[in-house]
Amino acid sequence: MNRSPTAPICRYSRIKYTQKALKQPCRSLSRASTLYYNATPASRTSSQTDWNNHDEFFKFTRGRFLVDEAINRRMREIQFDMNSLARVAAESVGATHCTSIQKYPDGMFNKAFLMSMDNGREVVAKVPNPNAGIPHLTTASEVATMDFARNVLETPVPRVYTWNSHAQSHPVGAEFIIMEKAAGVPLSHVWETLKLPQKLQVLLAMISLQKKWLSVSFSHYGSLYYAKDIQVSPPEDTHYTKNGKAIKHTQFAIGPTTGRDWCDASRSRLNIDRGPWSDILQFLQAVVTRETKAIQSLHPPKQLALFCGPKLYQPCPQTKLTTLSHYLQISESLIPKDTALTTPHLWHNDLHDDNIFIDPQNPETITSVIDWQSTHISPLFTHNPDPAFLDWADGLEPETLDLLPRPNLSGLTPQERAAAVREYTTQNLFIGWRKLTRAKNPALYRAIEFRKTPAYGLIFLAHRMFEYGKAHFMSLLVDMKDH
Repeated sequence: MNRSPTAPICRYSRIKYTQKALKQPCRSLSRASTLYYNATPASRTSSQTDWNNHDEFFKFTRGRFLVDEAINRRMREIQFDMNSLARVAAESVGATHCTSIQKYPDGMFNKAFLMSMDNGREVVAKVPNPNAGIPHLTTASEVATMDFARNVLETPVPRVYTWNSHAQSHPVGAEFIIMEKAAGVPLSHVWETLKLPQKLQVLLAMISLQKKWLSVSFSHYGSLYYAKDIQVSPPEDTHYTKNGKAIKHTQFAIGPTTGRDWCDASRSRLNIDRGPWSDILQFLQAVVTRETKAIQSLHPPKQLALFCGPKLYQPCPQTKLTTLSHYLQISESLIPKDTALTTPHLWHNDLHDDNIFIDPQNPETITSVIDWQSTHISPLFTHNPDPAFLDWADGLEPETLDLLPRPNLSGLTPQERAAAVREYTTQNLFIGWRKLTRAKNPALYRAIEFRKTPAYGLIFLAHRMFEYGKAHFMSLLVDMKDH
């Protein structure tokens, strides 16, 4: 046992919004399906509650899948000894036994439980599903990253009480993290009720957090670990730089990447170079090798962003490989010349409103940021600059940063009037966020601008060639050739 001391792009909205459609509806439905179990009065004194009797703890109970449901459910179900997990959780906070377990709504990659103890303490237990990523590395990196984010990036992150990343070495029979319950309430619970000045204060707090993340850069691309948890010795010159000062921290090390695009669609099974890499060309070459091996050896996932069928686009492994060869010929010229955009940074890429907690009495105060699994160190331009709870209403992005005029509400029904005001507010909040980013985090804003270019579109599509195919890539390539 151890104890602790992708990116959406505006011009490619079909891909972005297909992915979002798979995620968003389930999240709202799942809030009603939280499962809560108490120990019986007798068991509270005997501590003999058999938590393993609750099958729902181990099953996927969030919703249904439209595609390959049996496979998708199997990837998100895991058997382990809940009694052992409850016992470890109790010991981690000095309790005798666990008195109740509440299962949070299923995530797509993890199961999480709120455990209450006989001494009044509460902890969150997190168990990764089989599809979460590479065994050991995913959990080990998440724990080290949370520690680094809290103590170096100065970001409010739950403390980890105890954890294990070797499933077969522990009675629980699964990897797990026991951490403190996040302070505050999820932003999703209060965002719609906040007044506009309060929402702007939340945006300012997010800008401040991202500014802290930008103040720290790294010598290599990869993922963060405690040095003792990397089986292969990392390069000796790995370090991070904070506010211009290079720091060699013996506790942390940069090791193989655990980024989601290195694990999705069975990529976690590939025997490939996962880093760390010292320069951007090494990183891009490794991505091409990854996609090449995935195309050659893995069963292709069903298309999510393209319609396929008779007389329609038919993806073919050989044409995908040919497309990757085209990408290799031009990849160096696609890299932005602004070195700030290629600098390695650690970033939280999934800032949706259930991962951000705020103080309900002082909404401008962010009290916790959760779910650091698969967080990785990569070029700034590959990170998602915008919080997921902000979006341009119709799926496209504004052409300018000019605030929109108030809508004409005359002649509208009450429902139409409410919808128009909501869209006006949503779009101007997004513009406000971008204006704040430009003023306070100019390097991040330059990354936003680069992500609007065909060069970024080609990089993005090539890096997901295994899933998305070549059609959109080749059309962008033709446009760029003409340009």
